[in-house]
Order: sequence, then structure tokens, then C-alpha cells
Amino acid sequence: MSKFSSGRPSPALVISILALFVALGGSAYAATKIGTKDIKANAITAGKIKKNAVTTNKIKKEAVTGAKIKESSLGAVPNATNAVNATNAVNATNFSRFFTTGIKKASPGQTLVLATAGPFTFTGKCLDAGGGVYAARQYVTTSQPNSTVDSVNDEFFKLDFQPGTEVELGYGPQDLAPYFYTGLDDAAWSVVSGDGATFLQGYAYNGVHALGAACIFNLNWTTIS
Repeated sequence: MSKFSSGRPSPALVISILALFVALGGSAYAATKIGTKDIKANAITAGKIKKNAVTTNKIKKEAVTGAKIKESSLGAVPNATNAVNATNAVNATNFSRFFTTGIKKASPGQTLVLATAGPFTFTGKCLDAGGGVYAARQYVTTSQPNSTVDSVNDEFFKLDFQPGTEVELGYGPQDLAPYFYTGLDDAAWSVVSGDGATFLQGYAYNGVHALGAACIFNLNWTTIS
């Protein structure tokens, strides 16, 4: 009698083969039938998501809020940049229209040229009245005929401010004691050139025995035209 069987598979082999087919079929079924509801909450972690797998089309509209954005990674919005540049340009223009001499110091008997603008020359004079009494005065002259000058403290207004005329600006203290007048009411002045090209409005401040000097001067203005 042959030691080999008649060729029929044994029951155990049949069961094993059936189990294999069921397992393979079940995996294929699972791969095609697992839906969103079959995934456990919080089961998919960041490490399981492929790099660059989440595209713009996959993000819900308006889902990304400002709190989730790293602001330092953003560039300036073009319109905002233009607005800032425009503001800076305006501020720079406005600032360039302002002029000041700062504090200028003079000794007794000294005359200082404080500034020039267009046809106008501004000077500060430290007058010695004797006995330690000093007087601080500021003046303006013009090189253009038919200019205009207005000095509030001096109550001086000339529509025919001509070359060779010297007009005092602001309040000029004369004293033995320290004095530095910084009030606006008596310091205001304005000048306009004969051709209208130079129009200045400003303030003239004067002091005596102040800041370690016999006389001190400060002149400032804003250019109107």
C-alpha cells in the first residue's frame, strides 16, 4: 500500500486556505470601506500626516484665525507700506519748514548774525548799558525792496520794509539781574519778501545774565512760502 494519500487535501489544509482568503478579503474590504466615523477621535497625530500633504484646498474657508498666524513671518501689506511712507514724507516736509537757531550766547558789545533766509538777515546784539546792565536785542534787515515786516511787541508793521531799515523783533530785556523772556505774546514776528517768495512766521526770544552769558538769543520760524 502506498504511503501517499489519494491526493485529497486534508481538512486542516482546507481550513487554513479558507482562513487565508478571508483574511485577505477582509483587509481589502477594510481598505475601501473605512470612513470618517470609523476613525477614533484624536487618533491621527501630527507625526502621521505626510509633509506638505495638507494643501490650501484641504483647509476650510476662514478656518485659520489670526491667533494661529506667526505675525513675524508676515511682510508689510503694500497699501499699509505706502500709507506709512506717505505719512513719513508729509512729516519730513513739515519738519523741514521749521527752523531754529538754538541758544546763541553773546558777550557785552557783541553782534551776532543769527540766520539768513531769502533776502532777510537776522542779528542779535548784546548792548552794554554800563554798571553791569545788559540789553539783548534782535533785529531783521532786508535786501529786497517793498518787503513786509510785522513785529508784535514793537507794534511795528511796514508794508514798505526797505533795504537799510533795521526792525527790532521780540521783547528785548535790559536788566542787571538774570532775565530770559520766553513768552509768546511779545515774541511773535513775520516777514514777507517783496516778490512773495519768502514768507516766514516765528518767535524771537532774548535774555540777559542767563545761562552763563551776558546775552542769549533764540530765533525760530516756520516757512509759509
